[in-house]
Amino acid sequence: MADLKVKEESNVIAFDPSLILDDAGTASENMTTDDMLIPRLKILQAQSPEVNKADAAHVKGAEAGQIIDTVSAKLADGDKGVTVVPVSYRKTFIEWTADRKLVKDHGLTPAIMDSCVQDDKGKLKTPDGNDLVATAEYFVYIVEDDGNYSPAILSMSSSGIKKSKKWNSMMGRLQIAHPSGKGTINPAMFWTAYTLTTVPEQNDMGSWFNWEVSMKFDVKSGGVIENLAKGKELYLEAREFRKNIQSGEVKVSPESPNDDVM
Repeated sequence: MADLKVKEESNVIAFDPSLILDDAGTASENMTTDDMLIPRLKILQAQSPEVNKADAAHVKGAEAGQIIDTVSAKLADGDKGVTVVPVSYRKTFIEWTADRKLVKDHGLTPAIMDSCVQDDKGKLKTPDGNDLVATAEYFVYIVEDDGNYSPAILSMSSSGIKKSKKWNSMMGRLQIAHPSGKGTINPAMFWTAYTLTTVPEQNDMGSWFNWEVSMKFDVKSGGVIENLAKGKELYLEAREFRKNIQSGEVKVSPESPNDDVM
C-alpha cells in the first residue's frame, strides 16, 4: 500500500497533496461527448417554468430577462450579460408539436417546406399541424470573470433570427491585420469574444426578452489570445472543439422554443 502515499502515525493520517495531481483528469475517463450534457444558455421569459414558483422546475431567484445555464441552473443578470466565444454555427429547421415535443430536426433545406403553410401569426405549419421553426444554433465557450471557460450551446429562433443575422454579419465582416503585415484576413469566429445581454421587446402579439450581441475585443485588441487569462489555451481548444462538432462527434438535443417569444 506504499504506492498510495498515505501513512498512519499515532492514529493521524498524513495525506500527500501530490495525489491530487496524480489523479487529475480521471473524472472524465472512459467518457465521450455522448455521456455528458452540454449546457444551454437561454433567456428566461415571464412564462418560463424556472420563473414560476409553483412549477417543479422553478429556480430560486429566477426572473424574466435573466440568462440561465440549463445544467447548473446558474443565473446571470441580463443587463450585465455573459461573455462567450463562438466556436461553430449552424442553421436548421426543427419540427415541434403544439405541446413542444420534438418531431424532427430537418436540417438546412427540408423538403417538407414545400408543403408548409403560414398561419395568421406567420408561423410555418406542417401538414400535420406542427410548427417548423427556423433555428440558429451556436456552440460557444462561456468565459467566467476568472478566465475559466466551459462549452455551451445557445439557440435563436423567431425574433431571435434577426439577432443571429446581426451576429453573423459582425463575425463575417471582421478583418484583422495579416500576420505578414500585408493586408487583412477574416479570422475564425473564436478569435474574439462577445457579450450577450438581454433586452425587452414587444409587438402587437406581446412582450418578451431577446438577445443583444456586442463585440468584446475589437480588431486592434489582439482578440482572446491577448485579452483573456487563458486565451491561448482557449483558442487551441476551440479549434479542436470545432473539428469535433463538424465531424458529428458532438451531438445535442434541440431546445424547445418558447411560445412567449414572438
